[in-house]
Amino acid sequence: MVRVTNRSLQALTGLLLAASALCSTGNAVAQTTVVTNAKVHTMNAAAALADAVAIDGNGVIIAVGNKEAVLAKAGKGARVVDLGGKTLLPGFQDTHVHLVEAGVNSILCEFEPFASLEETGATVRDCASESKGEWILGSGVSMTNLLDETDDPVAVLDEISSDRPILILDDIGHGAWANSAALKAAGYDTIKGNPPGGIILRNKKTGAPNGIVLENAQQKLRNLAFPDTPENVEFAYESMLPTLKTMAENGITTVSDAGGFWPQGHLKAWEIAERKGTLTVRASNAIYVYPDLPFEEQVAKMVSLYSNDPSRLLKFNQAKIYVDGILEQRTGAVLKPYLKGPGIDHGFDEGFLYFDEPTLNRYSKVLSEKGFKLHYHVTGDRGARLALDAIQQSDAKPGPHRLTHIYLLDKADYGRFKQTGIVADFQLAPSSLDPEYTDFIRKFIGDRADHMMPAGTLERDGATVVMSSDFDADELSPLVKIQAALQRDKDGAPDVQTAVKWLTVNPAKLLNQDERTGSIEPGKFADLVVLDQDIFNIPVEEIGETTVKATLLQGRPVYDADGLFSAN
Repeated sequence: MVRVTNRSLQALTGLLLAASALCSTGNAVAQTTVVTNAKVHTMNAAAALADAVAIDGNGVIIAVGNKEAVLAKAGKGARVVDLGGKTLLPGFQDTHVHLVEAGVNSILCEFEPFASLEETGATVRDCASESKGEWILGSGVSMTNLLDETDDPVAVLDEISSDRPILILDDIGHGAWANSAALKAAGYDTIKGNPPGGIILRNKKTGAPNGIVLENAQQKLRNLAFPDTPENVEFAYESMLPTLKTMAENGITTVSDAGGFWPQGHLKAWEIAERKGTLTVRASNAIYVYPDLPFEEQVAKMVSLYSNDPSRLLKFNQAKIYVDGILEQRTGAVLKPYLKGPGIDHGFDEGFLYFDEPTLNRYSKVLSEKGFKLHYHVTGDRGARLALDAIQQSDAKPGPHRLTHIYLLDKADYGRFKQTGIVADFQLAPSSLDPEYTDFIRKFIGDRADHMMPAGTLERDGATVVMSSDFDADELSPLVKIQAALQRDKDGAPDVQTAVKWLTVNPAKLLNQDERTGSIEPGKFADLVVLDQDIFNIPVEEIGETTVKATLLQGRPVYDADGLFSAN
């Protein structure tokens, strides 16, 4: 592949390198710091509001309350930072991001999802002329739109390049477009039927692959295009640096990377960031479970990659298990068949499963017994039920386990989250408010589209709900998501307190770090975000316009727009 060397990436992260060389929880800051003149929303029910916080030299909160009491606790010599009435919250925790992928995608040739075929072809030609490596690589195409534009996608790419493999990733991470050279490299030119966990679309007349692959079928192509070589690991690392900066700019202090594509060296890129001191978030990351690899061999590999050291910022302690696909590609596993007609015709009228049920249960049981927290991708109501069933047969000790996305959930399964302690992870981006999106999904599943993502109902039922981004497939900003959750006509957050809880307190519980993060309390790490206005006391429609002024990770500024904490 082409290794894109962009020297500006390092410059972009100069602040991070200088201000946040935080490789472990043992690194001390210079002195005790007292933050005063702040509107502190602690997210601690026992003491919800304060105006000052003291942080010791190890980045641990030692006092929260009024200015006089906090200064007294801090003692002489403490540095005082006056926030001038700004708001202080616990740092946001995004439990479902694709951080390395987002960085890589931003550097590959960029495609507009709904461009015309002529425009898309022109972008491929430009990419081919600029790219000097073995593979021609891009991202951002909508598979459904592409198939509306042409019945023979592979021919479009073959006309541009018959010898160099071309791989264009889709805009939502569930499909890819390849030419004949790429299909041959993966062995998809001769395979009969579909590979495990994936779908190869075929020309209806000839039966040959038409260049579109869905779900896990794309992963073999990705692994070939991005092999685990030193060059590609360095490329992945350099690609993720600007994305780490973006996290800090959005007040995010903890992430859970939901990619975990270990054959592409993504885990090594994270480890480089930790080693070099450029890791500016706590990261509790997943390792992807491949449906097409031998069971025992894959489990052994995952165990060798597992890490869960509480003294490190970086952990690989989750297993990312895809149960089904997505509704708009008719691959989300549903209890009632999809409506006839719309969408991609791949022959799976009730959606698609990455694993058969016994294998899904076996992976869930064995990996949980090995210490992995289980993280299931589900969009359809049948997929959700299978994941819930699998968890109930698994080891609860590494939990809480979770389901993410949960577009559809049968009402019979609502109560199972509270009963079992399983966490419900939703992405309530502005698109969840868009009537056009609901109308679009209604074409596939009818009136069931009116009951998607029942976050508010599960919250009322006593389940643990978290709100994440799925970045870069969707909106990243926690503040935009808070506003969107509050503006949903139904099944949104009932109030600002709950929406913020979904991004602070509850994610900390999910990631087993609630004793040290998630709220502003003595004894917890000073993972904090400073906002320019009090989102608890402004009109809901203004919350998304709120500006992050500073982000602290364990007392250190990883983002400080106005030099509030960086100045001596």
